[in-house]
Amino acid sequence: MQKKMAHNRFMLLVKCLICCGSLFAIQVQASLMITPTRVVLDEKNRTAEVTLLNTTTTTKVYRIQWVEMRQTEMGGYKKIEAPTASDFIASDMIRHSPRKVTIKPREYQRIKLSLRLPKGLPDGEYRSHLKMKVTDTGVTADDIPFDGEGAKLRLIPKLSFTIPVVVRKGVIDTSTDIESVRLEVQGAKGPELKVDVVHKGEFSSFGNLIAYMKANNRSEVVKIGETHNIALFRETKLRKVTIPLQINSVPSGAVVQVVYEGDDEFEGQQLGTAAFTYVP
Repeated sequence: MQKKMAHNRFMLLVKCLICCGSLFAIQVQASLMITPTRVVLDEKNRTAEVTLLNTTTTTKVYRIQWVEMRQTEMGGYKKIEAPTASDFIASDMIRHSPRKVTIKPREYQRIKLSLRLPKGLPDGEYRSHLKMKVTDTGVTADDIPFDGEGAKLRLIPKLSFTIPVVVRKGVIDTSTDIESVRLEVQGAKGPELKVDVVHKGEFSSFGNLIAYMKANNRSEVVKIGETHNIALFRETKLRKVTIPLQINSVPSGAVVQVVYEGDDEFEGQQLGTAAFTYVP
């Protein structure tokens, strides 16, 4: 029900922005908006839809395909060149359609996913990544400015976007906690927290890291930073996360707490917490 409501709100936003004649408010840099950015299928929920919205002013053609990747400690992904059974891939049990889409400017296309669980599949979590690769950018040589002198050259990147698609079978068995938190007073854009999240089990976790502070002689607890969409997949035993702080400094003696709050199917759960008293 929550996913359906979120999807309906997204589609209403899209329609409103299209009527206004601008999609600049959604994203400035990306040429494609994807919702949801993570899909979970299981024995009860065997179908899903992914909506692609072309936020540019030219028609784009995307090829939809699967790619296998492992998560790194920093939250990025590394491609698996030769997947084996130990990689627990999901693509061979999911059908998707269409496999190629043409999306006009400010229009959208839905990709349908359908799960077919093999008989005798062992309990656990399986994952593949759905890749949307641009095959035609809609830009031709005539669209490139030319003053009549020299060569006419322009690099047109063909970007690709991926989202994780998770298949679960059996009872979710996962355990996460925050192993350590440290403050860096001179981060890239100001003070930030460096957080190590650890994970055990055959299933992934998903949530947001929220930082709170209680300063000396003050009774209230204030939120000072947050980082969203933090997933730890089954192969990820340690995840290093940075939380930019919304304050200029942390006073001496202040108590700082970081909470790993569950989201989506983990909403309402506290997946881990850690706190420390700051002493310069």
